[in-house]
Amino acid sequence: MTTIADCNSLILGTAQLGMAYGIANRVGQPGQREAKKIVETALNEGISHFDTAQDYGESEALLGIILNELDAAGKVKITTKLHPDINLLNEKEVIRAVESSMRKLKNPQLYCLMLHRERYLDLLEKGLNVILEKIIGDGYAKHIGISVYSPAAAFAALKALPIDIVQLPANLLDRRFEKSGVFRVAAASGKLIHIRSVFLQGLLLMEAKDVPATMSFTLPVIRRLEEIARETHLTRNALALHYVKIKYPSSNIIFGAESPAHVCENCNIWGSDVANDLMEKIENAFPAVEERILNPTLWH
Repeated sequence: MTTIADCNSLILGTAQLGMAYGIANRVGQPGQREAKKIVETALNEGISHFDTAQDYGESEALLGIILNELDAAGKVKITTKLHPDINLLNEKEVIRAVESSMRKLKNPQLYCLMLHRERYLDLLEKGLNVILEKIIGDGYAKHIGISVYSPAAAFAALKALPIDIVQLPANLLDRRFEKSGVFRVAAASGKLIHIRSVFLQGLLLMEAKDVPATMSFTLPVIRRLEEIARETHLTRNALALHYVKIKYPSSNIIFGAESPAHVCENCNIWGSDVANDLMEKIENAFPAVEERILNPTLWH
């Protein structure tokens, strides 16, 4: 088992608890008993931060029930995202949605209330910023964040108030945000980065033989990744987690798990040593990757 200190920067993503999630998901949505074991294992491994969303099926409600049963409700950090269908310029509707999440999660305060789409940046100057500042001022949440897909949106978010957390995708294939300077600007502005998609929705963990025919354009990358795994005697899990751990030491890393064993495996990897030449080997292997591989919205 890793130590609590090792896992301070890990966040358990709970989309899998509320619905079948990820291209590599073979087990579907876990039952409540299995979901409880996943959350309990995470807590035992020292993970105290959970990421969910109103749009993740039953995730919020199930997470709240489980945390309450484990006597952890109100004792952990919860980040949740507002449903995309909410009128974000209607203060009463937004407050009702936030209060609904807090009831489901059985948490007296959210760690972070996050906007689920980068296009909502355009609403900040139309009055959304005032609503979000009220949410902070009235104690509903400690932080306001936004989930983005592009470096341009990340830069805009880092300049926007009251946003102080930006969630973005990054992994051993996707270095767009690093190359554009997003992490450097975030550090200079004192804002936090939450990294999602470290496994690229499970694609980085798939065997080439299991990749769907509609995703055949990813096969050269997957096969090269398999070669690196054999050369380094590491699993793909280890390659993916070691990369983001070394590359983005000041960021929080979100990972999902389909079973308690996945949680343990990822936490053990996180606490293990990394070979000195691993970063160079990975970056030399994937100097540039086309966006249709990096962006799941283009996978059809």
